[in-house]
Amino acid sequence: MEKKIKGKVTQFGTKGYGFIAGDNGNQYFVHQKNVFNQSRLKVGTRVVFNAENSEKGWVAMHVTLEKNAKTPKTESKSKSLSDGTVKVMFAILFIAQIAVIYKVFS
Repeated sequence: MEKKIKGKVTQFGTKGYGFIAGDNGNQYFVHQKNVFNQSRLKVGTRVVFNAENSEKGWVAMHVTLEKNAKTPKTESKSKSLSDGTVKVMFAILFIAQIAVIYKVFS
């Protein structure tokens, strides 16, 4: 039976690979093809995985998200609008359209 190792994603790029710092102090290479459900990893995410030793070093296999671990929140550059704000914007747009139609056809 393989031992599950816990760790934290320290680097994961857009090309689909990166590194995990194991809680045991070792550094593990991880590739997107070894991630369960092909979900994208983010830096700071806690994961559980099996490790295999290859000729290039340790490789993380069968990587899954750690249960009860919170994924890091990245700062959003745009905030979502509330329902009230959207309704007001549509009302202003509707009134502006009525004013334009009135000017064109009168």
